[in-house]
Amino acid sequence: MNDIKVLASDRTRCSPEGSGVRRINRALQRVFLLTDAKHPQSLSLLKNTYPILYMTMSTTSTSLLGFVLLSIIYYRWVATRSRARLPPGPKRLPIIGSLLNTLPARMGLVPPNPKPLYERYLEIGKASNSDVIHIDVMGDHTVVLNSVKAATELLDHRSSNYSSRPAMPMVDDLMGWEWDLAHMPYSDRWRRHRKTFTHYFQPRAITEHHPFQRKSITELLQKLLALPDPDPVELEGYIQHHAGSIILRATYGIVSPKDQEYYVDLAHRAITPIIHAAPHGTYLVDYLPLLKYVPNWFPGADFKRKAKTWSKYSIDLKDQPWEKVQSEIAAGTALPSFVTRNLEGIDTASVSEQVIEEIKNCAGVAYLAGSDTSIALMRCAILALATHPEVQERAQKELDSVLGTGGSNGRLPDYADREDLPYLSAIISETLRYYPVTPLALPHACLEDDIYEGHYIPKGSTVIGNSWAILHDEKLYPDPMTYNPSRFLKRKTDSGKEIEPQPNPALYAFGFGRRICPGRWLALDTSWLVISSILATCTIQKALDSNGKEMEPLVEYERGLVE
Repeated sequence: MNDIKVLASDRTRCSPEGSGVRRINRALQRVFLLTDAKHPQSLSLLKNTYPILYMTMSTTSTSLLGFVLLSIIYYRWVATRSRARLPPGPKRLPIIGSLLNTLPARMGLVPPNPKPLYERYLEIGKASNSDVIHIDVMGDHTVVLNSVKAATELLDHRSSNYSSRPAMPMVDDLMGWEWDLAHMPYSDRWRRHRKTFTHYFQPRAITEHHPFQRKSITELLQKLLALPDPDPVELEGYIQHHAGSIILRATYGIVSPKDQEYYVDLAHRAITPIIHAAPHGTYLVDYLPLLKYVPNWFPGADFKRKAKTWSKYSIDLKDQPWEKVQSEIAAGTALPSFVTRNLEGIDTASVSEQVIEEIKNCAGVAYLAGSDTSIALMRCAILALATHPEVQERAQKELDSVLGTGGSNGRLPDYADREDLPYLSAIISETLRYYPVTPLALPHACLEDDIYEGHYIPKGSTVIGNSWAILHDEKLYPDPMTYNPSRFLKRKTDSGKEIEPQPNPALYAFGFGRRICPGRWLALDTSWLVISSILATCTIQKALDSNGKEMEPLVEYERGLVE
C-alpha cells in the first residue's frame, strides 16, 4: 500500500466404493453368502437329487450363472450411475485428472489459466452451464459450489452431512495446526472448542471490548495525525499493530506496547505460511497424503523441509502468549480477558488437562484469526476509498452531519452512532462483497454419499463454497464488478419506487453452515470503527510520483486463504 497516502485534515464418474470391478465383486460375494446363509440345505439337496445336473452346473452353468449375475449387477450399477452422475468439470487426463487446470502457480508450474482459483472455478461452471462443478485430481474429489442456492442447500440445510473438514496433511499434520478450531473435523472435540470460543466472542459479548477499542483507535489516530503532511503513509504497519493490539488485549489482557509489538510480529510470522498453504491442493501432499511420510532429505520433499520450519510458528503462537498471561495470573497483575474469564473458578491443579488445553487452543485461535481477517478487511476498505473518492466524500459528509465539523462541536464516531451512519456501514459491506478476504471458504467434507439436483457427490469429497463467485453473482448483486456501497441502502428510484437493500454479504463472506467464522462480529466491529474514525479525521488519496501525478494503486490479491 505504498501508493496510497493519508492526509491529516479536519476531517469423471467414479464409484463411491472404488472401481466398478471391486464393487461388482463385493456384490457377488454378498449374493453367494446370502444364498448359503438363508438356504443351507439347497445346494446339498440339489447335489444329492440331481448329481448329473449339479456336475454340469459346476462346469458350464455356473459360469453362465455368474455371467448373468454379473450382467444384472453391472446393468444396475450403470443405470444408477447414469441417474446420478458426478457434476461437470474440466477435461481430465489419465492418472492426474484435472491437476493442470487447478494447480496453483505458486507450486512452480504454470497452469493453462493463470487466473486465481475462484475465478477459474466460476469459468468452469459457466462453460459447463452448472453452478456445481467437480474437480478430479488423481482420484481426489473436489466439488465446488458457485451459487448461493447450492451453498445454502448443501452447507446450511444439509449441514449434518457437510460440517466436517477434509484431511489437511500439509497444514495440520506437517505444520502442526491440528489444534486450530477452524481445521478440526466435526466431532465432540470441535463442539467443545466452539462453545468455549463463541461464548466470549458472540455479538452480545463483544460490547465488553468497546472501551479498549476506543482507546486503541485514539492511539492510532494520534500516530497518523502526527505524521508529516502530505507524505505518503505506509498504512499496513499501523493497521496491523492496531488490530493485533485489540485481539491481544481481548484474548490475553496484554497491553504493554513492547509486548504487543512482539506478539503482533509473532502472529504475522505464523499467519503468512498458513495463509499460503491452507487452500486445498496447494501442495501435492493434500491429494496424496502418503507423501507426508517421505523423508525430509528425499528429492522433491521441499514441502517437508518448509513444514518443519513453519511448525515452530504454530507452537510459538499458541504457547508464548499463554505462558505470558499465566505468569501475570500468578503475579496477580492479569487484566480481564478471554483466558482469565475461562479460568475463573477453575482449580488448574485438579482440572483435567483437556479443559486447560481447550482454553489454550481457543485463545490461540482468537489470536490467529484476529490478526488476519480484520487487517485484510481494513486494507481493502482503504484501497477502495483511495480509488473511489466520490464514495469517500459522501461518507465524510455523512460523518459531518452526525458528528459536527470540528471545533468544540466535533467528536469521533462511536458505536452508538452506527444507526445514524448507514453509508459508512454500507462501505464495510461493499468492501466485504467486492474484496472478500476469503474468496474460497475453508473446505467442507462430505460424510456420506449425496445427490444434489441429479449430481452425485461421493462420500469423502472436499466441498468448497466459492464465496467470490456468490458475492459477484449478478442475480444477487446487479452490476457486481462496480464498487457501489449504495446497493446496501434502502432507496427510491426516480419514479418513487422503493428499492430494498441487496443481501448482506456477511452471510457468504465468512464461511457457511455450522462452520461459519465465529469471530466475525469482532472483525466487523473493529473494521467499522477504524474506517469511520480515519474518515472523520483524514483524507485518503493516491500517492503522487516525482512529477506530481497520481499513481494508480496496484490492485492485486496475494494468493492464499486470506487474500
